[in-house]
Amino acid sequence: MTKLSISEQIIAEKTVCILLVRGENPDGNSIYAYVAVRADRLEAFMAAQKSGTFYPEDFGVIIEAGEGEPAEDVRKKMETEYGFNHHIMVDIPSAEKAHEITTNLRRSSENNG
Repeated sequence: MTKLSISEQIIAEKTVCILLVRGENPDGNSIYAYVAVRADRLEAFMAAQKSGTFYPEDFGVIIEAGEGEPAEDVRKKMETEYGFNHHIMVDIPSAEKAHEITTNLRRSSENNG
Protein backbone atom coordinates (compact mmCIF):
# COMPACT_ATOMS: atom_id res chain seq x y z
CA MET A 1 0.00 0.00 0.00
CA THR A 2 1.24 3.49 -0.75
CA LYS A 3 2.09 5.97 1.98
CA LEU A 4 -0.35 8.87 2.31
CA SER A 5 0.72 12.47 1.93
CA ILE A 6 0.01 14.75 4.88
CA SER A 7 -3.09 16.20 3.20
CA GLU A 8 -4.35 12.71 2.30
CA GLN A 9 -3.81 11.60 5.91
CA ILE A 10 -5.82 14.56 7.24
CA ILE A 11 -8.68 13.79 4.83
CA ALA A 12 -8.61 10.09 5.79
CA GLU A 13 -8.73 10.95 9.50
CA LYS A 14 -11.79 13.16 8.98
CA THR A 15 -13.71 10.82 6.66
CA VAL A 16 -15.90 8.23 8.36
CA CYS A 17 -17.39 5.18 6.68
CA ILE A 18 -20.47 3.48 8.11
CA LEU A 19 -20.21 -0.27 7.60
CA LEU A 20 -22.76 -3.02 8.12
CA VAL A 21 -20.78 -5.99 9.38
CA ARG A 22 -22.30 -9.46 9.62
CA GLY A 23 -20.91 -12.47 11.41
CA GLU A 24 -21.53 -15.05 14.10
CA ASN A 25 -21.28 -14.88 17.87
CA PRO A 26 -19.44 -17.64 19.81
CA ASP A 27 -22.73 -19.61 20.00
CA GLY A 28 -22.97 -19.67 16.19
CA ASN A 29 -25.92 -17.23 15.98
CA SER A 30 -25.95 -14.61 13.23
CA ILE A 31 -25.13 -11.09 14.40
CA TYR A 32 -24.76 -7.67 12.80
CA ALA A 33 -23.22 -4.35 13.71
CA TYR A 34 -23.23 -0.93 12.10
CA VAL A 35 -19.74 0.40 12.71
CA ALA A 36 -18.41 3.91 12.07
CA VAL A 37 -14.79 3.53 10.95
CA ARG A 38 -12.40 6.33 10.03
CA ALA A 39 -11.16 5.95 6.45
CA ASP A 40 -7.56 5.74 7.64
CA ARG A 41 -8.47 2.64 9.70
CA LEU A 42 -10.56 0.91 7.02
CA GLU A 43 -7.77 -1.28 5.63
CA ALA A 44 -6.74 -2.47 9.11
CA PHE A 45 -10.42 -3.12 9.91
CA MET A 46 -10.81 -5.32 6.83
CA ALA A 47 -7.55 -7.18 7.44
CA ALA A 48 -8.57 -7.88 11.05
CA GLN A 49 -11.81 -9.51 9.91
CA LYS A 50 -9.79 -12.11 8.01
CA SER A 51 -7.65 -12.96 11.03
CA GLY A 52 -10.31 -14.90 12.94
CA THR A 53 -11.83 -13.53 16.14
CA PHE A 54 -12.56 -9.90 15.47
CA TYR A 55 -13.84 -7.04 17.64
CA PRO A 56 -15.19 -4.15 15.52
CA GLU A 57 -15.06 -1.77 18.50
CA ASP A 58 -11.25 -1.99 18.33
CA PHE A 59 -11.41 -0.11 15.02
CA GLY A 60 -14.44 2.14 15.24
CA VAL A 61 -17.64 3.01 17.05
CA ILE A 62 -20.54 0.58 17.09
CA ILE A 63 -23.70 2.54 16.35
CA GLU A 64 -26.19 -0.35 16.41
CA ALA A 65 -25.80 -4.10 16.87
CA GLY A 66 -27.93 -7.16 17.43
CA GLU A 67 -28.72 -10.74 16.52
CA GLY A 68 -30.05 -11.84 13.15
CA GLU A 69 -30.70 -9.09 10.61
CA PRO A 70 -31.33 -5.42 11.48
CA ALA A 71 -34.98 -4.74 12.26
CA GLU A 72 -36.87 -2.25 10.12
CA ASP A 73 -36.70 0.47 12.82
CA VAL A 74 -32.91 0.07 13.06
CA ARG A 75 -32.56 0.21 9.25
CA LYS A 76 -34.72 3.36 9.18
CA LYS A 77 -32.65 5.00 11.94
CA MET A 78 -29.43 4.27 10.08
CA GLU A 79 -30.90 5.77 6.91
CA THR A 80 -32.34 8.92 8.48
CA GLU A 81 -29.68 9.70 11.10
CA TYR A 82 -26.53 8.51 9.31
CA GLY A 83 -27.43 8.54 5.62
CA PHE A 84 -26.78 4.81 5.28
CA ASN A 85 -28.26 3.52 2.03
CA HIS A 86 -29.06 -0.18 2.20
CA HIS A 87 -29.84 -0.27 -1.53
CA ILE A 88 -26.35 0.74 -2.69
CA MET A 89 -24.17 -1.07 -0.15
CA VAL A 90 -20.75 -2.08 -1.43
CA ASP A 91 -19.22 -5.41 -0.47
CA ILE A 92 -15.69 -4.92 0.86
CA PRO A 93 -14.20 -8.41 0.77
CA SER A 94 -10.55 -7.54 1.44
CA ALA A 95 -8.03 -4.99 2.67
CA GLU A 96 -7.13 -4.34 -0.98
CA LYS A 97 -10.74 -3.36 -1.76
CA ALA A 98 -10.74 -1.17 1.36
CA HIS A 99 -7.58 0.54 0.07
CA GLU A 100 -9.28 1.18 -3.27
CA ILE A 101 -12.34 2.69 -1.56
CA THR A 102 -10.19 4.81 0.77
CA THR A 103 -8.19 6.12 -2.20
CA ASN A 104 -11.41 7.03 -4.03
CA LEU A 105 -12.77 8.80 -0.92
CA ARG A 106 -9.59 10.86 -0.65
CA ARG A 107 -9.72 11.83 -4.32
CA SER A 108 -13.39 12.75 -4.03
CA SER A 109 -12.72 14.89 -0.94
CA GLU A 110 -9.80 16.64 -2.63
CA ASN A 111 -11.88 17.41 -5.73
CA ASN A 112 -14.81 18.71 -3.68
CA GLY A 113 -12.74 20.62 -1.12
